[in-house]
Amino acid sequence: MNINIIVLVKYIVCTILIMAVVCAPAYLARQTKQDKTNMARIRIASWILGWSLIAWIWALFQSTKK
Repeated sequence: MNINIIVLVKYIVCTILIMAVVCAPAYLARQTKQDKTNMARIRIASWILGWSLIAWIWALFQSTKK
């Protein structure tokens, strides 16, 4: 019983961390006050194409660019 709770907590923490990493470019784009078109591109690239490392890195780069 105790092991099951530890495993459940581990998976919850891992899921939260993965979501934070995937959503990081969208959050940074909002903080750097990108226009709506760039924010939409960044969100699409990081949320939908985030599974490919190249799209996620592109979104991260674009979100910090002014």
